Amino acid sequence: MNTIAQTTAFPGAITPVDALWTLIQSQTKTVRKALAKRILDEEAKLDARQLSEKARQEAMVKGSLTKAFNELHSGKAKHNARTLFAQ
Repeated sequence: MNTIAQTTAFPGAITPVDALWTLIQSQTKTVRKALAKRILDEEAKLDARQLSEKARQEAMVKGSLTKAFNELHSGKAKHNARTLFAQ
């Protein structure tokens, strides 16, 4: 079996991940649960930030396209795509 430590530049060396895992395993069940909860909470916050950024970008694109199509249909844009998104 090939472990992370065996694939490093120094065979037999302990990687930071292995050291951290050993430290976590040596903690009480209560501490491990608290660590797991905190990690999951951080992941949820990150996911929420990414979703809100995606929603903001989608709203911006939707607004730009709506403006462009409205201008095109009203006759303001004269078949020149470069003017559709000019501010």
